[in-house]
Amino acid sequence: MERPHRADKKQKEKIGSIMATKEKPYPYLKNSTIEKESTNLLETFTEDKGQKVSAPVPVFDIIEYLGYDVDFRKDGIYEDKNILGGLQIAQKTVEINENLTDHEGRMHFTAAHETGHIVLHAPLYIDQEKTGQLEIDMCRSDAGFDGEKKEPEEWQADKFAAYLLMPTALVKKAFFKNYKRPVNVRRKSILQLFFPKPAFVKGYRIAEQVMRDGKFDNVSKMAMLNRLIGMRLVKGLSYQKSNATQ
Repeated sequence: MERPHRADKKQKEKIGSIMATKEKPYPYLKNSTIEKESTNLLETFTEDKGQKVSAPVPVFDIIEYLGYDVDFRKDGIYEDKNILGGLQIAQKTVEINENLTDHEGRMHFTAAHETGHIVLHAPLYIDQEKTGQLEIDMCRSDAGFDGEKKEPEEWQADKFAAYLLMPTALVKKAFFKNYKRPVNVRRKSILQLFFPKPAFVKGYRIAEQVMRDGKFDNVSKMAMLNRLIGMRLVKGLSYQKSNATQ
């Protein structure tokens, strides 16, 4: 039997602020709004569990907390490895491509991405009473930050996932443990003039260090580097895509 969650009330209260229309189902959301939603969810979850906000963020426990089940699939559409996950609102199920179990960072990011859809987008459909006939959100590898198809709902869910798995306060704490100020990876020291290293290599090393010190065990180096770039803690690089060194 499914027990009620405090988070359910928060989702219902939020519906009125992001009402959808048939012509425009996904309203524009500021990054600050998306981050606030992820922060509120994480704080509510940890408070109810009697825990402190810390990494690694248990995203699968959070999905269960929201009243959804997780189903790892390799049949049907999930025979296509490019389909990473999906959200079944009517069945309250998050689907994850079973192929991702060998890629922990990508698996957790996909789960967090679907959590973003639960928080940001599912209420829109519920409010329109279309839940029973919907099968929405196929999170493909060419969606969001990793490709050219950047539909509003996809980059919003990607942003939510980044904020949820890598909370600002925890990332800053780990970063400033080793650096006094943001790092421009294009700037070369005297030593690097003789032994040059590509900027993205330096960026990934910083990301790896932040992951280690902050105990971000369930995110990929690419996800962390993109988070650092977005926070302007790493400068001189554009967002990295999945064809770069992970």
